[in-house]
Amino acid sequence: MKGGLSAVGVSVKTCRTLKMGYTHYWYRPKTVKKEIFSEIVKDFKRMLPALEKAGVALAGPLGKGDPVISNEKIVFNGNANCGHPVGAEFAVTWPSKDAGGVMSGGKVGTWLAGAVIDSRICNGDCSHETFEFKRKYKPPKWQEPDKNGLFFDFCKTAFKPYDLAVTAALIIIKHHLGSSVIVRSDGGYPQWFDALLLCQMELGYGMQYEMHNSELRVRFKQPVKRGENHEGNAG
Repeated sequence: MKGGLSAVGVSVKTCRTLKMGYTHYWYRPKTVKKEIFSEIVKDFKRMLPALEKAGVALAGPLGKGDPVISNEKIVFNGNANCGHPVGAEFAVTWPSKDAGGVMSGGKVGTWLAGAVIDSRICNGDCSHETFEFKRKYKPPKWQEPDKNGLFFDFCKTAFKPYDLAVTAALIIIKHHLGSSVIVRSDGGYPQWFDALLLCQMELGYGMQYEMHNSELRVRFKQPVKRGENHEGNAG
């Protein structure tokens, strides 16, 4: 169609939503200090048993093999062979206003591109877009940093079960990088609550954050342990 969806009265925001689906976004420094990235990796590894207990099975890129977790990168996806039952076709899923949990609900409506769901669910394939956060970011040739020197990246999860791991990873990254990273999301506080609570239970931080105007922000300061500094920890 000439002019695309915008030519028939669909807003630019809606066009982007249809193209992207449910997404988390972040602006990150090009390089993270080795010692800080090591702490990010350590905390994410501590989360793995809790995520598995919550029903989140992680795999490597493209939903196959093992997650790649090292002192240089964190790369994972949902499991393409998760074993969950194949049900109705959901197309492009989007969470309802109060959606949360893992495999605890189902389809509750529709939107322009597919099903509205009230829980992180899949249709027999828990993989979607690979989450990747490397210590050293290599931007495409066309990409320039923003005015703060940060580079844009994102991950579409379609609110599948591994979305819980993605949000947990971003909370950990925000905790250790502080103002050096900006985390935004299509989801609100209800869609982030599970990860915030799980991080609080397993790592001792998380509930001091909130989603405010689509951005993960500190709503109250939590006591900082001696030797910790979570502001400006880019390399």
